[in-house]
Amino acid sequence: MDNRNLGPCPWQPLRFHTGKKELLLAAAVLILSLLLVNSFFYAGVNLGVTVWYSLLLWVCVLYLLRSDRKLTGYSGALLILSQVLILGFARSDDVPVKAILVGFVAVGVNLSFSIISGHSRENTGSIRSLLDAAKVFFTQGFRMPESFRGIAAAFQSGSKTVKNTLSVLGGLCIAVPVLAVLILLLSQADAAFQGILNLLPAFDGNQLLITLVFGAGAACYFYTRAVALRHNAPQAPQTVAEPLQMRPITVNTVLICVCVVYVVYLVSQLAYFLGGFSGILPEGFTMAQYARRGFFEMAWLCVLNLGLMVGAISLVKKGNSRLTRGLCLFIGLMTLLLVATASAKMLLYIDSFGLTRLRVLTEVIIVFLGLTTLFVSIWLLAPKLPYMRCILLTALLLGGVVIWADVDTVIARYNVTAYQEGKLETVDIAYLSRLSAGARPYLVKLAEDPDPAVAKTARYHLAQSEQEYYRDLRGWNWAEYTARNRD
Repeated sequence: MDNRNLGPCPWQPLRFHTGKKELLLAAAVLILSLLLVNSFFYAGVNLGVTVWYSLLLWVCVLYLLRSDRKLTGYSGALLILSQVLILGFARSDDVPVKAILVGFVAVGVNLSFSIISGHSRENTGSIRSLLDAAKVFFTQGFRMPESFRGIAAAFQSGSKTVKNTLSVLGGLCIAVPVLAVLILLLSQADAAFQGILNLLPAFDGNQLLITLVFGAGAACYFYTRAVALRHNAPQAPQTVAEPLQMRPITVNTVLICVCVVYVVYLVSQLAYFLGGFSGILPEGFTMAQYARRGFFEMAWLCVLNLGLMVGAISLVKKGNSRLTRGLCLFIGLMTLLLVATASAKMLLYIDSFGLTRLRVLTEVIIVFLGLTTLFVSIWLLAPKLPYMRCILLTALLLGGVVIWADVDTVIARYNVTAYQEGKLETVDIAYLSRLSAGARPYLVKLAEDPDPAVAKTARYHLAQSEQEYYRDLRGWNWAEYTARNRD
């Protein structure tokens, strides 16, 4: 009996197909999810998470690929760049940056899954393509009742092989808690057996329980998402209402007003506006005041301008938007000028006071806003350009650069080198000591500085901030490995 989707009958519950491929997928996903969850909770986002999530990702990709489904250039690029980010988790020890990039990975992976499985309903070149990634992430993985009904149907009416496999999996699920109790009792009763267990990584009862509970939940999500994408046929495109449109004169009036304000602002502030490039301070400003003044406002203006440009083109019917595109292009050029000025201010600030994590990430965001504005501006001239593809791939690429460069390593290297070369008058040793393991080798370098006061302060902070290194391979990362070798 074929237990695929049984149609739209309202009285018959939907169930997903379950066959040999699904059983193999379930076994692989369960094992990898348990290992992934254990590494995440007890070793952080390091080598363990990198290895197990990479395997989990490509198991799901191979399952989704069918004779009628192939990797496209775009979906393949999303997967490759996402994999680069995942590998970077074993490079850096910078937890805040890793937390941000996990979101990048989620967008890249889920959007690529949507394209591979044929569930993509939006134009992948527009900003609405993000809706497809959100639908996959928030809906497909939570259709667990349909997956469980499919498994139950396969057990009842499947082949002998399917029934035997399900029976074995069920037996393993029952055996796990029994074995946990058995091993615990044997380890307490026999010293030799306890000695064998001591050769294994520390694994207490609470760790086992948390791993089983959260690992099983993660496995259900990953399995259901893959099966739903493969066997739950995407709905045929439905006739939707016409998108909101406005008369060109209305949109152009708004854009002209915005352009006029920018022209007046540019003329009235020209000397101060371009001061960031020459390094000449306006009268009455210190370096810090000048660099900070209006910086974040400029960043928000860039975001607002991008929204105006995309929104205006979307609201005006095609063929009547030549003036609209021209006005948007002017706003785009102004945005690029704002981006360049904001970047120059930040670089001036860095040149005077050194790097911090906020300054580095802010500069990366500025670069991203500039490239995004450039893509949207080119799209205004060449409407066929898939600007959102360019933006997403750029975001993943910049994320890869950030994680592989290791922000804390870059900060410490720049500040220590600039100080020792005389470009910075002082170096904030206390701040460097609060960074992750990537900065520690440069604190060691300062501990050997010719200035006795600097060397003493560096040694003090090294002693106060003793590094807690990974206990096993699950928590290994390159930054900690380098720091350990320098200590």
